[in-house]
Amino acid sequence: MTTSTSSPPEASTESSLTTVTAVGCVLATLGSVVYISLNGMEPREAFVHPLGIAAGMVTTIGILLLSLGLMRWRTTLPWWAVIASAAGLWVAGAAAWTQSTVTVAAAVKTDNDLFRDLFFDSPWVLLSMAPKSLLCLVGFLALAISGWRNRSIPRPAAAVLGVAGVLSIWPPYPPGIILASLALFLVSRAGMESRT
Repeated sequence: MTTSTSSPPEASTESSLTTVTAVGCVLATLGSVVYISLNGMEPREAFVHPLGIAAGMVTTIGILLLSLGLMRWRTTLPWWAVIASAAGLWVAGAAAWTQSTVTVAAAVKTDNDLFRDLFFDSPWVLLSMAPKSLLCLVGFLALAISGWRNRSIPRPAAAVLGVAGVLSIWPPYPPGIILASLALFLVSRAGMESRT
C-alpha cells in the first residue's frame, strides 16, 4: 500500500512564494553589501570594477524577485501599500541595473572628473531616484504601520520595514534594500500569517 503525500495547491504556492522571497532577499542583500564595500574606491573605478558590475546584476535579480514575491501576497494589509512597495522595489532594481550597464558604459568613456560631474554633481541623478524614494517610503511605512497595528506581520519585521522606508529617502538604494530584504525575509519565515 502506497500513501500519497501530495500537498494541496495552496501549500505548494505558499512554499514557492517563501522560496522566491528568501532567494530574492539573499541576492538583494549580497549585491547591496558588495556595492557598499566598493565605496572606498574612486567612483568611476568602483563602477567599472568587475565586482561592482556583478553586484548590480545580482542586486537587480534579487530586488525583482522580492518585487514579484510581494505582488503575490494574499494579505489583509492595504493593497495600495503592497503595490507601492513592489513598484518602489522595481524602480530600485532598475537603478541597480542602470548602474551596471549605462553607468559602466559612461565610466569607460570618461575620466574621473567628468564622471563625477555627470553622476555625482548633477541633479538629474537625484531626480531619477525620486520615484524609488517616494514609493518605498510610502509603501514600506504603510505596510509597517498597518502590519504592526493589526499584527498581520511579525513586530520585528514591521519595525525593520519602517526603518527601511525611512532609509529609502536617500538616493543610494543599498541601505533601504538591505533592511527591506531582512523584513520581507522575516515575514516569509513567519509563514505569512496574514495570507488567506
